[in-house]
Amino acid sequence: MTTEMVTQNVLPAEAGSRVEGEAWFVNLVDECQDIVVETEFTSRWVLVEGYHQLGKRILAENDNFERAKIYGTEILQRIAKCLGKNTRTLYYAVQFARAYPDLSLLKEGKNISWHHVINKYLTDGKEKMKKADLAKMIKEIKQLLQTEWLKENQLVVSGEVAINKSNCGFISYLQDMVEKITGRSRG
Repeated sequence: MTTEMVTQNVLPAEAGSRVEGEAWFVNLVDECQDIVVETEFTSRWVLVEGYHQLGKRILAENDNFERAKIYGTEILQRIAKCLGKNTRTLYYAVQFARAYPDLSLLKEGKNISWHHVINKYLTDGKEKMKKADLAKMIKEIKQLLQTEWLKENQLVVSGEVAINKSNCGFISYLQDMVEKITGRSRG
């Protein structure tokens, strides 16, 4: 469409407000709204079905104990990495397929989203941090605190900034708190 054609079809402001009351326009908006609603509904359900199929497929292979002996227990993590998906998402897909082998068992029927499946059926709605994730996070905090303490202490030793003595003390305090949380004492 050329610019001339577009400009010729632009309605003046008063004509634009009149068109919204026209029957053909109301009908057009209603049909477009139906398309949007149906498409959103369908896309949510297709995603739920897709994750269910994914979980069932992984379970089918996971039940093959010979492969588990050969490849170890990290098959789910490896699949997630190869698919570019989060391991937790695949874990939920497997849990979902295990808990609901038949999708018709869902109370909501097709009127459900993947987010709703996870929060209503697979978790209590609150993400639980795994011990391994928490340990990794604590290790990163410790490393960060150690790095910051070394930087601040270096400044104090070189005499550059006198106020950094209090920063060193605060960082030491934080390090002690992290150790207390993890059940170890710093010494």
